[in-house]
Amino acid sequence: MKNYKIQTVQEYQEQKQHRNQTILQMRQDGHTLQSIANEFGCSREWIRRLLKDEFGITKKFKFDAKKHCKENEYSAQDISELTGYPFAYISVLIQKNWIPKASRIIETNVCHMLETYFWKKTDIDKWIELKVKYLKIALEGYLECRLSYRTEKYRCAYKFTHPDLQRRYKLLLKLQSGNWKGKLSYNSKRNDEVMKEYYSYIKPFDYIPKDYSKYVNQKTNEDYAQNGLFNGYETSRILGIAMNTITKYRDRNVLKEGEHYFAGNHYHHRFMYDPNKTKKAMIDAGYDLVAAKRQKERWAKLR
Repeated sequence: MKNYKIQTVQEYQEQKQHRNQTILQMRQDGHTLQSIANEFGCSREWIRRLLKDEFGITKKFKFDAKKHCKENEYSAQDISELTGYPFAYISVLIQKNWIPKASRIIETNVCHMLETYFWKKTDIDKWIELKVKYLKIALEGYLECRLSYRTEKYRCAYKFTHPDLQRRYKLLLKLQSGNWKGKLSYNSKRNDEVMKEYYSYIKPFDYIPKDYSKYVNQKTNEDYAQNGLFNGYETSRILGIAMNTITKYRDRNVLKEGEHYFAGNHYHHRFMYDPNKTKKAMIDAGYDLVAAKRQKERWAKLR
């Protein structure tokens, strides 16, 4: 006679609880009702009712990366916040091998697979350290190139006060002070070099910052603005008067140097105007704001 093992009530309850927890976990991981039903050989409706009756769940779970992220790991969202890269751009980094390989990927049915990627903190910290170093090198390279730019015919170097140089110099100062979080999205075009050093394909080298102290006393747009002075483009925008009109009045000696404008030390600061004094001098010399406005409107219609 065959012996049958009879399942006790306690064993049945434990088995049931384990099954229900498995179904709950699958739902939390982003699996659809149908995929769970296929796994357990039942109907989609039975899974839906079980989740509702046992756990009060009536809506689809959204994958929570924070819940699955271990203490020694970064999620894609963490990396986005650390670097300043848009969340979706992390996928581009993965495709082009411009970021260390993920240490763990969770198998789910979530719509955005990037949410299921996790990296070891040690890997990403090393990668970010290299990103910061090569970004400093790229910024210094840009500054040196513009400050020493020349052609075959003549030298045409940028002044250190140029807005493009100032923007990059300020970013360089932040990186050198350790304030790099969220500021690494600048396109330095050094991704390949970063990964080569990360994987030890090239010999690492020490970064030695360059000294720009000899430039820092040159006046910038902000320095001029504190004294109420603006370059021609900004003055034209403030007054609503065409730049060539302002130039015409300056050439006629209506606008006098030292009173209405001052000579700057670079083409971007060639003439720094006092907008209020400039406007008054032009009106006193016969410039008609109303007629100029009507003329501007007529030209706008013809276009």
